[in-house]
Amino acid sequence: MLLLAMFVLSISPLAAEESAAADTEVTTDAEDSDARKSKKKKKKKKSKKKKKSKKTESAADEQAADTEDEADAAEELSKVAQALGNFKVLNAKANLKADYYLYLYSASWCRHCKESMPVAMAEYKKMRSGKKVEMLIISGDKSEDEALKYLKDFKSKNPCIMFDAVKATNFTGLPGCGIPTFPALFIVSKDGSSITHAMGGAAVRDMLSNWKKHTTDRDKGK
Repeated sequence: MLLLAMFVLSISPLAAEESAAADTEVTTDAEDSDARKSKKKKKKKKSKKKKKSKKTESAADEQAADTEDEADAAEELSKVAQALGNFKVLNAKANLKADYYLYLYSASWCRHCKESMPVAMAEYKKMRSGKKVEMLIISGDKSEDEALKYLKDFKSKNPCIMFDAVKATNFTGLPGCGIPTFPALFIVSKDGSSITHAMGGAAVRDMLSNWKKHTTDRDKGK
């Protein structure tokens, strides 16, 4: 019995030491696990920051590229096309890549204007098929609604700007537009150089019928 008691007493310190060592190992493992988790979190944060930084750089690069493209596109536009960007264009989009532009001054209150419109619409179909000539209606009507109704009456698919808008620029905002009466027709090159013009119903109709001589035929003669 005495021997058994002595044996128990002898192994008790060892058991305590082993238990303490085991507790230490558990604590160390837990600390290692926490350290690993913390390290992973830091890596994830760094990775997210890098991705965010790359996205920001990519977005900035794309924005810069878009700005450059817009600048290049603006440089490619002709003088007349750029000027049209300063006006509110009604009824249809203007052909900004045309080589020649016809400005037809017309209004619903003008009898000679209305007499010229059927000729203008017939010839405009030919202009649109070639895509080198654009005819812009400059409306002398009092309101946009009146102007659009007038164009609708003649089934016009022409782009249109208001006369008052051109007048507000002292007739300098639209290259080569001149100071007209109604009806009037001005033919200009895409750089805004005046080629020829006509005023009055008969003269306008004659020039509308012979627009090719002043545009596409003009190119052939160069």
